[in-house]
Amino acid sequence: MKTFQAWPVLRVAVYPLLLLLLVLPNYLGSATISKKAKGEIVTKICSLLESNYIFPDIGERVSQQLLICSEQGKYSEFEKPREFAAQIDADLKEWSSDKHLSVVYDPDWIKQMREVDEEDAYLTEDMIAEERARNFGFKRLEILDGNIGYLDLRIFFHPKYAGATAVAAMNLLSDCEAVIIDLRNNGGGWGDMVAFLCSYFLDNEEIVHLNSVYSRPEDRYYQSWTSPYVPGRIMANIPLYILTSKSTFSAAEEFCYNLKFLKRSTIVGERTRGGAHPIGPKVLSDEFILIVPELTSIHPVTKANWEGVGVDPDIEVAAEEAFDVAYLNALEKLRTLAPGERQRASYQWHIDAHKAKLNPITIEADVLRSYHGTYGSVNISFENGLLFYQRGDRMKHRMIPMSETLFLVMDETDVRVKFSREKTQVIGIIALYRDGNIVEYARDTN
Repeated sequence: MKTFQAWPVLRVAVYPLLLLLLVLPNYLGSATISKKAKGEIVTKICSLLESNYIFPDIGERVSQQLLICSEQGKYSEFEKPREFAAQIDADLKEWSSDKHLSVVYDPDWIKQMREVDEEDAYLTEDMIAEERARNFGFKRLEILDGNIGYLDLRIFFHPKYAGATAVAAMNLLSDCEAVIIDLRNNGGGWGDMVAFLCSYFLDNEEIVHLNSVYSRPEDRYYQSWTSPYVPGRIMANIPLYILTSKSTFSAAEEFCYNLKFLKRSTIVGERTRGGAHPIGPKVLSDEFILIVPELTSIHPVTKANWEGVGVDPDIEVAAEEAFDVAYLNALEKLRTLAPGERQRASYQWHIDAHKAKLNPITIEADVLRSYHGTYGSVNISFENGLLFYQRGDRMKHRMIPMSETLFLVMDETDVRVKFSREKTQVIGIIALYRDGNIVEYARDTN
């Protein structure tokens, strides 16, 4: 009988990169494995694939292919456990075309899994400590010019551990006019965190059905919904951009997919990697684990998922260009939405600055050198082919040319400098401020 229940706690969409980081020391072990042990491992993998893999026909086909290869001696040459596991891992991925399906060699991980409750078996102390040291994936949080928030998120870690960090990040972003979430280096994580973060960007007057998963072993459906309450303010109406790459995978793809088909985000970058089957780790022995996809995602809008095809961006650009494209798009959208001329001019100011940083014009060194001098309380210096701005005894800032005479000042976003000439002589500067003020300084001739 098929039933619906809440999103499962243990079943996760953890990405292979995290697995590799955690298991690499043991995965590279120097022990040997006997022919009998290899046969037993193959037999257990085949049994688990046939009984647990989300698609029975694929599970049976891959199982039969593995058994045939084993009987034909394909794995007899591999005496090291890590080499044996690596070959089977590669074969399973090739035969199934499922990037979640894995075989891992890690005795220590298995030992830790057996020491904790079954519900938390996947979350070992080492894994939690590793992610805590990485701030649970919240790599970088910044408020950009134009009051646009930027979050570089590397994993959707379980909110039981990462929840407080997530709340702090969301609260810092809550006063922003737009938000950019960078998932270009995010390989997945826990569906619980996906739902939690989605809740900050959707109207919570009514809870929203985000996703469903079907579990083959349990013949049961689980559902993921937004929360009716999150700590802090929600950001349901501000422009939201998500950056993607070919490495964006699994739970990170679910975050993209959910918000894309709820028409709540603009995805910028590359098509994602294409993994929509949450996994369950299965201990094969004291040394080996099978990571088997035993669930499949079913989105309530599309009735489908992103397995094997990925999530298409709304604005397709190379991953390395995604931030600049999203940031400029956000500034231009905010300029369009601005209620008055002064606000529109402010956004245009930031647009012009970012374009100048991306494509600075080239000015002859002799021209730049001619600007060197003191202008009232401002000192302009020419050093190593570059101009620098310094006001009084404050910090020195590099100047970026916007034209031959107009420069923006790095890290001084509210002021630009325009040089005044009389015939061939530089006679002063005009300080142009974002609020419209203008201050002129004559060049010191002493």
